[in-house]
Amino acid sequence: MIPLELKSILLVDDDESTNFINKIFINKLNLDIQVNTALNGKQALDFLENDKSYGENVSFITPCLLILDINMPVMNGWEFLEAYEERVSKEIKDKIVIVMITISNDEKHAIEAKNNPNINEYIQKPLSDVKFESLINKYFLEKQL
Repeated sequence: MIPLELKSILLVDDDESTNFINKIFINKLNLDIQVNTALNGKQALDFLENDKSYGENVSFITPCLLILDINMPVMNGWEFLEAYEERVSKEIKDKIVIVMITISNDEKHAIEAKNNPNINEYIQKPLSDVKFESLINKYFLEKQL
């Protein structure tokens, strides 16, 4: 089941400047949503599991949209998805749209992403406000009509 309302986005990318720019793109859409970041798959899992070590002052809203980079240190996108499958409850998974992003042109990644049931979309970097708007319209706004 896809959530009807977008309340929170989690950007998972080890490049802080990419996260910063993606936040700007999201803010340009004038949405009243929470945007959080994680620098690797482990931080993203900790966030999803609402681990207090992620940060006491983070008000937790399960992200409806998770933007996941493939290549990251500590835990990459594929490793995150393996752990996500095992550790995150179906109740939480049902609330999250996962979009995998990469700068790579490797067709193998596109095929692997298409075959992964947890990935809703596979997109080439860089993202833009237009790409974010398209994703939001496709997975959230259209569902409300």
